[in-house]
Amino acid sequence: MKPDQFLLVTAQGWWQFANGRVTELQSWPQLQGTALVVVDFADSAIGVQYCKGKAAYAAAQIEKTVRSEGVIDGPVHVFVHRQIGHADSSQTLYTAVPLMLWQEFQAWAARQPDHCLVVPLASMLAERGAGDRPLILRAGQQLHAYGEHEGKMYYASAAAMGSEASDFVVPVRTLATQLRLAGGRGAQGACDWASVRSDALADEQELVQQLGEAGVMQAQLLPHEAFRLDTDRKPVTVLPEWLGKVSVQSLAAPPLLRAAWLSERYVMPLAAMVAVVAVGLGIFAWVAFGMVRDEQQSMQGLQSELETLRARVAKVSGTGVAGMEAPEVVFARQMGFAVIHDPLRMLGTVRRAAGETVRIQRLQLTKANASNPARFRVDGVVADGSPEELSRFLAALRAEGWQAESTAPFDSSVGAFAYYLRAVVPGRNS
Repeated sequence: MKPDQFLLVTAQGWWQFANGRVTELQSWPQLQGTALVVVDFADSAIGVQYCKGKAAYAAAQIEKTVRSEGVIDGPVHVFVHRQIGHADSSQTLYTAVPLMLWQEFQAWAARQPDHCLVVPLASMLAERGAGDRPLILRAGQQLHAYGEHEGKMYYASAAAMGSEASDFVVPVRTLATQLRLAGGRGAQGACDWASVRSDALADEQELVQQLGEAGVMQAQLLPHEAFRLDTDRKPVTVLPEWLGKVSVQSLAAPPLLRAAWLSERYVMPLAAMVAVVAVGLGIFAWVAFGMVRDEQQSMQGLQSELETLRARVAKVSGTGVAGMEAPEVVFARQMGFAVIHDPLRMLGTVRRAAGETVRIQRLQLTKANASNPARFRVDGVVADGSPEELSRFLAALRAEGWQAESTAPFDSSVGAFAYYLRAVVPGRNS
């Protein structure tokens, strides 16, 4: 979610950015509303280190190295910002801070009435510096350079002695040299430039221009957002855009607080999605209701047509005049015949009567008309043309209750025959 404000904490002080204004605060203030706090930890160690073994053990190895080198006195807390795994090792971008300082920030954030999450400054490097060119991030007089090339991370830092644009020429040249010696792309002479807080956009533009004129590096100034100050100057910073896209992994907070922040970030998109689904379901219900209504009207129309047909059938049946039978009546009588004399059962009867010597080509239920009722027609061929086999076939049909009436066969081959079959057994007559 978008916080109500964000804070920048450096060795020079605490700065609040909210509602288009920037305000300098006292240390450890009481905040109102949600906040993301970007901290450039004082007396911290930022770097990239190769760690052997599993990536999960990197923080412990870095802590051991920092303490053995005496960079930080006393207990240490290590933030792991980004890791790139290799065959039997991993490369880790980290920030190591005094444990007591980190605990103090934790206690302060926990006292706030609303969500307050800390974002180490170096995590911004990991999120925004993985592009085609190295990133140089200025925090006051401190410079941080970060880049990635061919699956490796590179980090370097330097500090300017003053705040004028000319004071940064030598430190930037030092950063470029460090990146080149480490195998990065600093030697190509191009980078992205950003500042966490500058007194004016013109200051950064002048600084970038002098770096190019001095032949140190061709730097491209990234978009900055301006805020109002009590004076006429308008400080600028890259943090609003960066924090708007910050990942949950960059938040230095317990998993539960991260989950709470993430859930509130997506509450509006989820609500919008639910609303869209609800509207979609409403439209579907309306369309479905219309379809059901149309089907009901269609069924009513079919029912009316059926009643009309029934009336016509009853009227035609009552006249007893065969020549005036309607097609509906003929079709109804044919269906009645098929109900009484099942065509599938009739097929079994014909097959049994045919045996091995008679080949059945077609069994057809003919349509009824004014002169002839519905009846079966069978076409076939006697295998050897034997009249005896044909007589046996007809006798078998008579035994099943069917009378054969000869008709012209469709086939002109030897032994071909065709008969109309009519039921003659009482109870089966059509």
